[in-house]
Amino acid sequence: MSGIDLAEYIQERMDALNLSVTAAAERSGVSRQTWHKLMRADIQEAKLSTLMRVARTLDTPAPHLLNLYFYSGRKRVHAYEMSTNHFV
Repeated sequence: MSGIDLAEYIQERMDALNLSVTAAAERSGVSRQTWHKLMRADIQEAKLSTLMRVARTLDTPAPHLLNLYFYSGRKRVHAYEMSTNHFV
């Protein structure tokens, strides 16, 4: 997972919606602590139900948020591996 991509996206959406962490927590039922961890990319694993609540709160399609959480870092790694793959 690329936590940084997810953290940046969450911050951008919160800014666009003029949402504070407290307001996001109240709307989503996800603790302020978890929101702060997500925004700092300081979370090892998030429950699917938490990510779904975050997506709803940020008015974001769930597949987009899940893609950021599960795949964005892997794509970068895969691209790096392909660019450094040398055949002899």
